[in-house]
Amino acid sequence: MSTFNLENIVRKNIWSLKAYSSARSEFQLYGKTDGAELTLLDANENPNDPAILDMDLQIRNLNRYPDPLQSDIKEILSEQKGIATDQIFVGNGSDEAIDLLYRIFCEPGKDSVITCPPTYGMYEVSAAINDVAVVEFPLTSDFSLDVHGILKSDAFAKAKLLWICSPNNPTGNALLKADLQHDWQAENYTKGGMMDMPYAPEFEQELKENKENLDRLIGGFNGIVVVDEAYQDFTENQSFIRRLDDYPNLVVLQTMSKAHGMAGARTGFAFASPEIIALFNKTKPPYNVNELSQKAVLKALQLTDQTDQQISEIKSNREMLSTLLEDLEYVEEVYPSEANFILAKVKDASAVYNYLKDQGIIIRNRSSQIPNTLRFTVGTTQECEVLMKTLKEY
Repeated sequence: MSTFNLENIVRKNIWSLKAYSSARSEFQLYGKTDGAELTLLDANENPNDPAILDMDLQIRNLNRYPDPLQSDIKEILSEQKGIATDQIFVGNGSDEAIDLLYRIFCEPGKDSVITCPPTYGMYEVSAAINDVAVVEFPLTSDFSLDVHGILKSDAFAKAKLLWICSPNNPTGNALLKADLQHDWQAENYTKGGMMDMPYAPEFEQELKENKENLDRLIGGFNGIVVVDEAYQDFTENQSFIRRLDDYPNLVVLQTMSKAHGMAGARTGFAFASPEIIALFNKTKPPYNVNELSQKAVLKALQLTDQTDQQISEIKSNREMLSTLLEDLEYVEEVYPSEANFILAKVKDASAVYNYLKDQGIIIRNRSSQIPNTLRFTVGTTQECEVLMKTLKEY
């Protein structure tokens, strides 16, 4: 009788896989407490419960399978995003879309992808699961994209996927700008200027360089460029959705987990050409988004006024929190953020993290990615006040 050895029959890349470490895996919230006595500022969630909790979702017939193509959700997204329904994929969180991109475009054990760390860790974990090599091009010292380094590398000519998280997690800054001209006009118009104001000479140069970068980085890439816009709602920059017609190899990811306060519903979106979306639909499980999530997401997408109000509050609290953090003696640097979180460099990240945890305030220690840094999710006004009061007492 042979002796069964599990390791012998597991794929080697899975056996050696280092799993993704989420905020909820680093801090064991579930199974011990309901979290009611904790201030959770670690997972970049919207601190507000969505109003759909008080609404009748009219959920019927759970004995029937859900719509496999989430038609109602795509209709409202089409109207809100200005994009055709056949350019929209709805998935079980953005993580499903990330995994599908590997399974659709990458040959296991053969192909490679490009990432730009520090960034969202699931790009690398999904690559490992799918046995795909990762070539890293770290961000520069000021957390900018190393466009020149990527373009001149052999990896750029060979890679199947190029991952760009913008605004980036955990740094909070935008790595690429989809439409600088629109962003500039909108900013000056809100400050009392005219939409047709002439550009400053330095902006003309920036506009030219940005277009060249996009044309070379996206237009010159033989694979798929994925722009992950999980935090798009918290920046003033235009979404890359408006550039899909310009670049047929572009895929844009967005989610219900951040601005819409629907992290528990696990629903994300991919926007791309009809041809790429058809591949998503052909590869995904038949009923990948359950009926409960579909109904909840549909209601949440209709609550535009509430969502806009919550986004405005988070942006305001972000500025307040940034200013207050800068005044703390042990905070060495507060990095500019266009997301719903703030990254700060401190003198002893582990000590500050453990101190806050002992006070029932849970943040994220990002020192494994950037030495002595902490990431603070922007909470409600009250949560930010409690956080700052506690930090001042450290």
